[in-house]
Amino acid sequence: MTHDFNYLILSDLHLQEADKDPAGRLFYFDQEFADLLRHYRLFSVAGRHWRLIIGGDFLEFFVIKEQPDPGDRLLRGTSLSASERRFFPGTEWQKSVWKLDLILRSHPQLLLALARFIGAGHEIYILRGNHDLELFWPQVQDHLRLLIAEHHPSDMSYLEVKEAAKARMHFPPWFYLEPGVLYVEHGHQYDEYCANAHNLAPVLPGNRTQIQLSMSAFTMRYFASRVQKVDPAAMENMNTLLRYIRHLVLNEPSLTLRLPAFYFEAAARILRKAGRSDPRQEAFIEGAESVVREEIGRVYGLDGRTLQALEALGRRPILLDRGRTGQGLWIDLILGSLASAVTARLLARRGRPLAALGALATLSYWGLLWQRRIGRANDHRNLRVIARRIRDLLGVQYVVFGHSHDPDVEWLDAERDQVYFNVGTWLPTGGESQMIYLHIVRDRDRATAQLMRWDRRRQAPLEVDPADYAIERRAELQGRQAAERAGTASPASSASPGRSPAPGPWPPAPASTPGGGAPPDAG
Repeated sequence: MTHDFNYLILSDLHLQEADKDPAGRLFYFDQEFADLLRHYRLFSVAGRHWRLIIGGDFLEFFVIKEQPDPGDRLLRGTSLSASERRFFPGTEWQKSVWKLDLILRSHPQLLLALARFIGAGHEIYILRGNHDLELFWPQVQDHLRLLIAEHHPSDMSYLEVKEAAKARMHFPPWFYLEPGVLYVEHGHQYDEYCANAHNLAPVLPGNRTQIQLSMSAFTMRYFASRVQKVDPAAMENMNTLLRYIRHLVLNEPSLTLRLPAFYFEAAARILRKAGRSDPRQEAFIEGAESVVREEIGRVYGLDGRTLQALEALGRRPILLDRGRTGQGLWIDLILGSLASAVTARLLARRGRPLAALGALATLSYWGLLWQRRIGRANDHRNLRVIARRIRDLLGVQYVVFGHSHDPDVEWLDAERDQVYFNVGTWLPTGGESQMIYLHIVRDRDRATAQLMRWDRRRQAPLEVDPADYAIERRAELQGRQAAERAGTASPASSASPGRSPAPGPWPPAPASTPGGGAPPDAG
């Protein structure tokens, strides 16, 4: 593995099919993403190419609103079940190719930017996340390369970009590693709601033509898909889900009344899928995983014991246990809260106030359990612990995750300059998109990482104070950003999300270019 390149790392773009309005929010960051790639395509550091790593959830396969034409050429040789016609197509490779095509044809500007980037000699690595597990299929990977080639710039031919994509676009099956320097993984394997039982071969035991989905994926399929106006960020964690439900209560009361029916039907479907598969089928999948594991060890020079230790850090998928699945669906909390509320009301009507107060106290207890479980579901600090263990196993300088949608930074060892980064998401969750990413540049034998934010107004990157993106300072940062959006921030604070003005764009823009951005370019 050569080291004659620098890194750009971002995650969780969640690209999805477009709404009918081309000015809608699904195009929220296509221009910014294209500007970012153009900037780094034109400004190399020490003559090195860039290696773009997209750390998972590049695509959103679980928010599909359009129903396919059964005669579509991409679906040849398949049929749609009643469930697929009601929700959206499943995970066989043909249907996954159809979904990929539907999604990315909504983003021609982004595809052109990728074509220019890869055609200029840079490389792209796309890791699988829990929302785009269907990138596991080689046919889906090939179709993505094909779409990029179809959107080739005018100064390059289709065949040139096609060959460039074949040579310089890669889909690692688990993680990206540069020994001693960098480890990148999506992070869903450390989340019991999103983890896969067989991450290296995520196919369904007993039906290896389909992907084995997580509880989170089934929630998106059976609940979110019923809410036609679903916010793609709403299902990412419990906090955004609750905010979204509040939005529905205030703005879509008729739809709100149908949510309980949607929920209970989804819960019943998910519970039916919970539990372990046939051990013989599991053994076959484990055999397929061992082949992938051996190849990973060969590529990165890792022995089997180290790889097994890395896998052991993952969480056991909640869907493997029906009882825990019920808890994950909040069934115990819902039934307990309803029982306490009904009991309190009945006792009060029968003139037994003390007993009613006791029932209300029990209801308060259930409320505390709700708060505790929601808080636990949104506490992503376990990724810090996992990052430290990965550092111990591999001795890398930087460990990078996505998945949580929460940018985060923590020193693992300040003396050795070992750091954990979470690059968050480009989705505009709770306001303006952060557009956070990480770049790592080399100076002789040293690699230096810097957390960056793409400034859409200046069309240039800004350095940010990494401490501002640590979980402990999230509220302070969000307060400053809210003030910026309201126009009440000071000039210094509006220059950067940090505590002082940012040191300016990096790499330096040419003096002839106004606004600190890249020169005009057709890409």
